[in-house]
Amino acid sequence: MGKEKNQLVNYDRKKDFERLNCQLRKVNAAFEHCHTGISIVDKEGRVLRSNPAMQKLYQLSAKEYVGKKMSDMVKEGVFNISVSESVISQREPVSFLQEIKTGTKCLTIGVPIFSDDGILEMVVVSSHDVTELYSLKERLVQSQELVDGYKAKLAGISLTEMQKRDVIARSKKMLDTLELARRLANVDTTVLILGESGVGKEIVARLLHKANQRRSKQAFITINCGAIPKDLLEAELFGYEHGAFTGAARGGKPGLFELADGGSILLDEVAEMPLDLQVKLLRVLQEKEFTRVGGSKAIKIDMRIIAATNKDLLDLVNQGHFRRDLYYRLNVVPIEVPPLRERKEDILPLATHYLRKFNHKHGQEKILSAGLIDVMEDYGWPGNIRELMNVLERMVVTVEDNILRAEDFPVDDVPISLKIRSSKARNEYLDQDLSKENDLSKILEEVEKVVINDVLEDSRTTTIAAGRLGISRSTLARKMRRYGIKRR
Repeated sequence: MGKEKNQLVNYDRKKDFERLNCQLRKVNAAFEHCHTGISIVDKEGRVLRSNPAMQKLYQLSAKEYVGKKMSDMVKEGVFNISVSESVISQREPVSFLQEIKTGTKCLTIGVPIFSDDGILEMVVVSSHDVTELYSLKERLVQSQELVDGYKAKLAGISLTEMQKRDVIARSKKMLDTLELARRLANVDTTVLILGESGVGKEIVARLLHKANQRRSKQAFITINCGAIPKDLLEAELFGYEHGAFTGAARGGKPGLFELADGGSILLDEVAEMPLDLQVKLLRVLQEKEFTRVGGSKAIKIDMRIIAATNKDLLDLVNQGHFRRDLYYRLNVVPIEVPPLRERKEDILPLATHYLRKFNHKHGQEKILSAGLIDVMEDYGWPGNIRELMNVLERMVVTVEDNILRAEDFPVDDVPISLKIRSSKARNEYLDQDLSKENDLSKILEEVEKVVINDVLEDSRTTTIAAGRLGISRSTLARKMRRYGIKRR
């Protein structure tokens, strides 16, 4: 009985051995024939075994490196970084972009293997050849550089007609403002133009003048009430008679109101006008006449007065710094010019217009890259158009390259997130996402998704994005549905 039992036990052990041996052959076959490079590394970082696919990546036979430490192979220049060493030190899976001495780029992943009691026994390292993907990415980056230049040139061509006019606008807010100005042009009512410094209040005033059929051929005069001392401002506006004050010109001199007769005058920064002059201005508005400094004869005039300010006049009235009656006389029809940050559609045409102007002035041929356009459109522009002009001229005279890029934007307080359009940032972004998948088809899908997202963010329409990707619009739409990408 005991002998039969021993025979049965031996038979079971033989069956188990054969079964394990069969499984081992299968594992070995899979290990040897797998197209992914695989190495087994011990807890000291020494290579225990490596399959033919890994030997092909390294361009070395197994006997040339099996038994060596990965750190020594880095020193010998076989590859630039050891994934297994990081796994051993961190005790968790690690993935790196590894470059082999042959120039091959690999997505290499290391996974730690622990015993039942938590002791690190070995590291399994797998490497995928992603050289072709990187080559594709480099071509995409180079193509992006060309697209940046072409985009700016095409934008300049499309804006040629617009730049023949004095007013450059695309945004609904600014177009509505200009339409109101156009409707008011042929009505001789007083207009108060409101808006922050540098938004283009004088341009709106000029439109009011030029669109007036009766006054457009006469003078348009502008004066900054805050830039001239009080005593001189009165003489500049009303003129003076001979002997009115020491240094007065012989025979007197007409003021700007007289010179604007038949035309229009813009009183810019009218909030800075002294209170005593405000009384005289009120008389001009009501009676259409005034008296020169030192004179006694009333002079009749026919002109349109346009006022502009960047301050809250009603607040100044409540503080006693501006006459209430003058405020209501000026504020018959207010026109508020929106700041540049509220009309982002105007930034590109304005930038292209002034870039052309400064290129001509300084003998340059600069163009705007798509990345820089995005930064400019996202920036707040506290100085409005005046700041835009300043920034563009600075880049034209200081940047050596003919393509102005996001990193050339000279404003210190721009968040770094607005400057991520550079090729370096694109590379880092793709590098990060490449390491998320182990399967080559998944990696390709991930790269395609990243590229489509990136190009869509850089393009104003899906038609433009499809053109930049070299695919049809319907193909792009199908891929967007496949990856769940929605147009922002």
